[in-house]
Amino acid sequence: MAASYRMLFRSIVSSVLLLGAVSANSLINPSNLTDDFCKNGGSLVNGKCECTLRYEGTQCERERCLNGGRRHSAKGVVRCHCPYGLSGDRCEKVTYCEPGKGKLIEGKCECFERWTGLFCNMRTCFNGIPTGGLDGFCLCDVGYTGPFCDAPLICENGGSVTQENECSCTAGYTGDHCEQCAIGYIKEAQYCVPEVSESSLLAHTGSLGNRPFAWPIVLMGCAAAIAFVVLALTVIFAVRKWSSKPSRVNSVQGDPENGTDV
Repeated sequence: MAASYRMLFRSIVSSVLLLGAVSANSLINPSNLTDDFCKNGGSLVNGKCECTLRYEGTQCERERCLNGGRRHSAKGVVRCHCPYGLSGDRCEKVTYCEPGKGKLIEGKCECFERWTGLFCNMRTCFNGIPTGGLDGFCLCDVGYTGPFCDAPLICENGGSVTQENECSCTAGYTGDHCEQCAIGYIKEAQYCVPEVSESSLLAHTGSLGNRPFAWPIVLMGCAAAIAFVVLALTVIFAVRKWSSKPSRVNSVQGDPENGTDV
């Protein structure tokens, strides 16, 4: 009974293997392949892909050297020439981690908090996108700041965040976060108020004469004053003249000393 089970199991395995072989042969049958079957610049020749020096595999789908390694031939032996910090047949092993940003464990860098990348040389941008290549620079989203874009950008004293991700301060304030008093302002009771000085008062009073509407008002005032003075003099002169005119009663009665009468 056990022998019959073993024979049945062997027949099933053989059938599966035969079907797999038939399926594989049908896939690589040259009549079933097209010109784009080979990837990454490979060429189809007699039903097989001839890959460039950089790639390998049935369809040239796999890089021979990883992580920027270059394939080269030396004395008939083809090897991978690896960049600094990498080793292995395919440059798959890491041999260097950025000091203070990660540690090397079994051919890989385990990065500390806020760092990422093959060598832990890239910043983790929490609210932004990494840029700058190996420098690990973060371009922060609007409203965030800091080397890792993890600090909210807060504008104090009524300031607001612009589309350039900077603080636009209200009058009297300045600084990256609008935390300082601008020039000409002083701190009083947690507010920045205009600074009052002798020079500012002189500048304020002197600026009145520079206003375009000040001179016409002054001229009108002078003209009104002159007209008032002329009117007053005219009235005074008329009153005096009227007072000095002879009385009509005396002229009618005549001169009593001479005895004349009209």
